[in-house]
Amino acid sequence: MNLYLLRHGEAQVHAADDSLRPLTPRGREDVRMVARQFTSKGVTLDRCLVSPFLRAQQTVAEFLSELHSDIPIETQPWLTPQIRATEAIQHLQTLNANHVLIVSHNPLLSELHALLTEGSISEINIMGTSELVCVSLDIVALGMGVTPYRLLPSDYAWHD
Repeated sequence: MNLYLLRHGEAQVHAADDSLRPLTPRGREDVRMVARQFTSKGVTLDRCLVSPFLRAQQTVAEFLSELHSDIPIETQPWLTPQIRATEAIQHLQTLNANHVLIVSHNPLLSELHALLTEGSISEINIMGTSELVCVSLDIVALGMGVTPYRLLPSDYAWHD
């Protein structure tokens, strides 16, 4: 299974509620830039799971629009910033798919990446906005994944 962990794009600092913070114009462009890089990987997504927060919903809309994908968006309440990665792993263990896009927030995504690849969060790498990390694994469990690539909102991509 490949999990594509995508952190939402840059969002406005203030809103009536944290869940209502919209993307900035830069955030939208950064997400489109990462989506163009992702397109070059030739991946066909099986599932698309996203946080209910506005900035994540806008991120997935921009991302999938750039991919020209009409995959159904599955909004998941367990993809919000206050959820811990161990809970998310329990949900991911029930998935039956090969290529899953997950659009969410920190600290959840950075913790999830660290737990799936390192088995702990002691050496956590904090994901930036609009960053996509691919985690490839046969079993969704602690320390069982590898990171074949990261896509950043720039003209280059980080490779392991």
